[in-house]
Amino acid sequence: MYASVVETVKAAGLYKQTGRIEEQILKTIAPNGEVKEHKMAEIDNHDLVVAADELDIALSLENNFIQSLFAKNAVLILGTIRCVNVETSSGFKGSVGAGRQLDMLLLRAQEFYDPDNVGVARTTWERAIASTGSKYLVEGSTAASNLTMDDDEAIVILGFTNYAEVPVCNALQLTYLSQAYNIQNLDFGVADYMNEYPVLELKQPLVVFPKETIRAQVYYFNTGTDWLQPVGVWIKMAENMRALATS
Repeated sequence: MYASVVETVKAAGLYKQTGRIEEQILKTIAPNGEVKEHKMAEIDNHDLVVAADELDIALSLENNFIQSLFAKNAVLILGTIRCVNVETSSGFKGSVGAGRQLDMLLLRAQEFYDPDNVGVARTTWERAIASTGSKYLVEGSTAASNLTMDDDEAIVILGFTNYAEVPVCNALQLTYLSQAYNIQNLDFGVADYMNEYPVLELKQPLVVFPKETIRAQVYYFNTGTDWLQPVGVWIKMAENMRALATS
């Protein structure tokens, strides 16, 4: 397992209190195989220290498997922060940020639309599944639409967890930029048996950069109560993190 976000960032040579890191390019691969380039803005090194420190604090009470998942992908998360900073140009100040300065939150239900109540924000990850088949987990404000990032925010999804006592879903399909990824298994019964904690890592982390789109469908093979939720962070401006019910 990876030790912590801070240890990973230190090993990558990115944990520095002074100086600035120059503009760079982050490359990702779309579902169709296209290589996409994303500009990572110049930023104060100390901003990355703040991001690493605060993310480790936010994860301190999480299960070891989730902590390890974030530590493994810490450099990608910092790179995504820099990509958002291209538009905001105010750095990452975390919990003491204001205005256009950036902060991030672990993904929470209230940030997403409720697929069973179209156009309304979720209040919980709990979901009653009354019939089998494919259902949306992540979508936009209208049914089966894309969730679109503003030009000052991004999402990083590393995996999924599920607290359901009896698993009711077993497959996931992510659609990024209107291109569908291959289906991935959601074998939470196996994960729970093997690890005593139902956490499943994506084969590749998914970053939804500013102005990009995502939606996610899940296959339900059984009825019951589901608690499926993504594991990751939502990076956004401080001024958009002041609404307690929806931020």
